[in-house]
Amino acid sequence: MNSKIQFVFFGIMVAILFSCLTHIEAGKITIDFDQPNGKPKGVSAGKSFDWAPLQGKWSVQNKKYLQEDIKFVSTADCTTYHRSYIGDENWTDYTVEATVRIEESGPAAPILGIFFRVNGDDPKKGATACNYYHFRLDQRATEGPCLIKSPNKIIKITKKKPCKPKTDYVLKAVVKGSSIKCYIDGKLEFDVKDDSFPKGAVGVGTFNAGASFDNLTVEGPGIQGNSTNVELGSNLVINWGLIKQGYSF
Repeated sequence: MNSKIQFVFFGIMVAILFSCLTHIEAGKITIDFDQPNGKPKGVSAGKSFDWAPLQGKWSVQNKKYLQEDIKFVSTADCTTYHRSYIGDENWTDYTVEATVRIEESGPAAPILGIFFRVNGDDPKKGATACNYYHFRLDQRATEGPCLIKSPNKIIKITKKKPCKPKTDYVLKAVVKGSSIKCYIDGKLEFDVKDDSFPKGAVGVGTFNAGASFDNLTVEGPGIQGNSTNVELGSNLVINWGLIKQGYSF
């Protein structure tokens, strides 16, 4: 192989390798609650994260994360939702996804969903001491999917599209800068802009409903994965060594 062709080939290999490296940096955390009943296990992904429940009755039962308390005390401040969080409050751009299901419907307004960009949420510090977005489903016939920001302000809502009890739904939120995209079972529901909360952890929660949550994932460029990153990284080292060995000049 002459030097010109060799140089071009080497450049192509470097480009491919850079693409792989970019993918590796976008880590993924997966939580499936495949554990004994009781307190949920933490996650080790660069650092250790534990679940932090705020209000409600939370536990792992039959390999799902359950919230069993249907009572509520408010509809308009930081005590509105029973919720539980995990992750780093410095996470910025990422995709969070979870399977959600209403197990028991309260009489007023059975609601459940996912939380993201949660930062400094502590209702014990006051009725407005919370920062989060919440993408939720609503069982009431006149209501439907809704994106809110704390404490309970509607950003976007689809009316007359209720969810069903005892039914699994996959909720996903993709946040990048001020862009927020929300999906139900893979279909885009909302595409909005809001810059109120630029960073934060993730979570799940309910209002006036008992619910189960499973298969929670968080993926983004600033997140260290809890499974695939190590394997991909070791392959990268091996592949780089082969390229240098076979095509050095």
